[in-house]
Amino acid sequence: MSIATLPADGTRAAFADILPPIPVVEGASIARLHFDSLGDLAALIPDSPRKGRPGSAWTDNEDKDFYGVTMAKARTLARDGWQKGAERVQPLLDRVKTARPTRKALTRWDVAGAVPSVPRYLAGNPLAMKTRQTSQTNQQPIITLISSTSAPWWTATATFERLACAAAAIVDRLEDAGFRVEIIAGRRESSDPSGAGTATGENNALGHRSEMFFRVKAAQDGLDLARVAFGIGHPSVHRRLLFAAGNSHPAFDESLGSNQGFAVGLPPLERPPGAYILPALAHLEKQVKHDPVAVFDHVIDTLKAQGCPGLE
Repeated sequence: MSIATLPADGTRAAFADILPPIPVVEGASIARLHFDSLGDLAALIPDSPRKGRPGSAWTDNEDKDFYGVTMAKARTLARDGWQKGAERVQPLLDRVKTARPTRKALTRWDVAGAVPSVPRYLAGNPLAMKTRQTSQTNQQPIITLISSTSAPWWTATATFERLACAAAAIVDRLEDAGFRVEIIAGRRESSDPSGAGTATGENNALGHRSEMFFRVKAAQDGLDLARVAFGIGHPSVHRRLLFAAGNSHPAFDESLGSNQGFAVGLPPLERPPGAYILPALAHLEKQVKHDPVAVFDHVIDTLKAQGCPGLE
């Protein structure tokens, strides 16, 4: 089976209720493909480009500043995860956790717990132990983090890795607070440059549209740093796999045009409840200091501004 044979009419858009909506414009097409994992997506990419479509994603050029790795290697990493990437991200993650430890409130007294009260114990009070608790989580047990893979050519590979580090640290923090967390990543395109709009959703209703997303982490799964490091933190996901996948499917031709179309920002103001948008890679490259703690702080502020709970 090839990716070109999959229906792109929305029947394979499992994340449609999670992602910001795509505006419907008369006369403009919409193509959508969603995948349960990046490995599933990569396995359906053909071994060569479709006739008449750009083939740069398949070249053997291993430009580490742009592609990161060859197509063959990208397929392997999509299937198995990026172990070396996890080793690179782990020290950054440790720095963030040390600099920004999870804050837990000691709020409940019980006969068992984490911290004893000597005065209560000596007074004979059986409720002499405090239990560690974090913010209340019953209202929203699942949080979805959404990351756009789109990045201009000048976006450094280190910026991808710092975003992956911040995402992993935030997953840890939210799960410590009692939430289940899933991560969705991918891209949207428009055939019209004015349809790309901004991150706030302005002027982004023009042109033919398409999107391709995949699940990086399921809500019920533990954090697999090797898969998060690759799915969010490696440029070949966008510049190899998603470029190739889009150019392999005829339904994406109208939105991508003669190359890759124009990247559409994901508007946080239009996100469904329970879903929160991570900052764009281009924004991180331009605006944020390259220290991983500074990036983490910026991502936390971005999610808090959207009302994401559990980040106190």
